[in-house]
Amino acid sequence: MRTLIAAVLFSIPLMCAADIGKDIAAGDGWASWQVAKVADAGEPCCYDSGRSGIDRIGCDLDGGNWSVSIGDKHASAKPAASDTLTVYAHVVGGKVDNIRAYAATCPVNTRQALRPLAGVSAKDSIDWLERLTTATGAAKSLDDEPVMALAFHADAEAQSALARMAAAGQPDKRREAALFWLGQARGAAGVAIVEGFARDDADTDIRRHALFVLSQAEEFDTYPKVLASAHNDRSGEVRSQALFWLAQMEDARASQDIVAALRREQDAEVREQAVFALSQLPDGQNDAALIAIMRGDYPREVKQKALFWLGQSGSDRAMAFLDEVLR
Repeated sequence: MRTLIAAVLFSIPLMCAADIGKDIAAGDGWASWQVAKVADAGEPCCYDSGRSGIDRIGCDLDGGNWSVSIGDKHASAKPAASDTLTVYAHVVGGKVDNIRAYAATCPVNTRQALRPLAGVSAKDSIDWLERLTTATGAAKSLDDEPVMALAFHADAEAQSALARMAAAGQPDKRREAALFWLGQARGAAGVAIVEGFARDDADTDIRRHALFVLSQAEEFDTYPKVLASAHNDRSGEVRSQALFWLAQMEDARASQDIVAALRREQDAEVREQAVFALSQLPDGQNDAALIAIMRGDYPREVKQKALFWLGQSGSDRAMAFLDEVLR
């Protein structure tokens, strides 16, 4: 029978940093401990969606497929608010092969042994997770699980650790994971760090990834930062990516700004991507923008791309315009 685990806090002395790794590895199964949770992480848990929206929560620690969400304020089911995070580490033969981290009020279950560790300090937890992430081979076997768990810690050192993981010289996958969780879980300060990478990093792929992260930081007005990259980045690939994410951010400024970039842009491939970005605008804005391109003073190749994406739209408005053109 599965064991339903209720998270509890222990009021006993903290263990020292040297002990946590040893205590985690002391037996097979799941070890768990609790620390303060950063407020900007919401309520990390597993959410199941039904016809009426998110209607069930709870995480299976043993499941092969798993996901975590920081929650949905409109969900019909969600865990009670908590300022505590429970971290779970799975051990086989003395080695950690899985990490999970959820709000303490998120219900979890497992068929395996669970060993709560009392008195783990936030600093020791962060240090251990950072060492685990940067250990040789760990990033490949654990993906970004320790990075996510670390990001949910309230202690300011968690943000410093993420910034170190995102720095030049770290493996690309680790850098990308650190940037993602800086933007998703560390509030305005984390978003500001990501903005710096989007603007200044020497690696084109990292700048592109940082733009994606900024586009997903819905609680902050990151639109001007993405627009700045569309204007100023030295790489056509990054400018193209910035235009794409502008179209995805459901911002009323996007259509006008993408058209302005299209008029200014000298790179033919970026102009092509600008037209594609216009085709991705929501709520009928895409057809209106593409039709305006067809009727405007634009190069032939730009109009050809606009015509193609109007054909792909298939909307009544797009078809009516094509009928008009073909008469």
